[in-house]
Amino acid sequence: MTIVYAEDFIVEGKPSEPITPNFTVREFTTGRGLYIHRELVGALQEMRDAALVPIRVQGLQPRAGRGKGARGCFAFVTSADPAALLEIAQTLIRKKFIARAEALGRDVYVEIPDPSVPWPLEADLALERAVRVTAAYETSGDPFQQVTGNFDGAGFSFGPLQVNFRSGTLPQLFRRYEMADANALRACFPSPAHWKEWQRVLSAKPAAQLRWADERSKGARKAEVAEPWKSCLQAVGRVEAFRTATLDYAYDVYGRKLIVALSWLHGLWRGRIDNFACLCALYDLCVQQGSLNKAHQAIRARVERERPMSQFDVVQIAVEERALRANAAWRADCLSRRLSILHREPVTITEAGKTVTRTNLRSYLIRNAPVKGAEKYLT
Repeated sequence: MTIVYAEDFIVEGKPSEPITPNFTVREFTTGRGLYIHRELVGALQEMRDAALVPIRVQGLQPRAGRGKGARGCFAFVTSADPAALLEIAQTLIRKKFIARAEALGRDVYVEIPDPSVPWPLEADLALERAVRVTAAYETSGDPFQQVTGNFDGAGFSFGPLQVNFRSGTLPQLFRRYEMADANALRACFPSPAHWKEWQRVLSAKPAAQLRWADERSKGARKAEVAEPWKSCLQAVGRVEAFRTATLDYAYDVYGRKLIVALSWLHGLWRGRIDNFACLCALYDLCVQQGSLNKAHQAIRARVERERPMSQFDVVQIAVEERALRANAAWRADCLSRRLSILHREPVTITEAGKTVTRTNLRSYLIRNAPVKGAEKYLT
């Protein structure tokens, strides 16, 4: 990565360097140079994801009384359907990605909240962001539509949590989907025969599920999924009720692990851990490593010795010590992931003979802001 940040503004980078999955440095470099807030690019990426068509940046300078926001915090953009783009932008106001959106001819003016005022993030929105940040380390595109074949012996893996047949989590999640909206779930399958077959597979024993999935995995490494099953699962991932059910499942499985980790850390350090970057790093740890348990003694010793003053210091100690108790082959990966979340940019780690730099094109989702009502939401 060649991107250079200055207080969350991108100020330097190679023109071809990606900032998000669909935007590069080049698109935000003007005659005045490069100066764009990371969250503005993130907001435009969210619009691009929803629009499913390219979005063109039409300008980054004020015009005709419009664009009075701080430099680097607004843009004029357009697409093949500006009206639809404006509607998408307005929905992102509720999710706190942008503060204002309005039409200007065929362009849409988009402005993010004042970055000098760290407004809090609602707890439910924070969970959604944390799930997507972690998913971006393993998948690309819309994480809710990710479908992977049996390249790793897990059968089919699906969605941002990569639930699968081997762990038994895929059938668990689909039971939740059916309870949420059985008719909508059935409609994701092209025929009653396919729906009946899928129901039979979900009820089968794990060994039979794995055989069935393996027979429908293709490609050199069996990472792809044959049709119509790939399209069926992607259709499931587009249903809003099922996306919500996935987040509920993430809360029930990993949110509870996060509660345990936070409670234990609170016993060591009496300050509040409510910054989203800190919570996101701990959530990622719970997904990849399960808990802090194996590092309790080491974390306690460092906290007593170093007497950390901030929540960032405490969380960094926790994630570092837990990463060092991972299998040697994965220590650098664990450290790079967690520290990159805490610092919100890639961190290179050399550990146990391996050098790793984990990049995440969804890092724009990580806000340096408190999470509103985190304790109440998690408990």
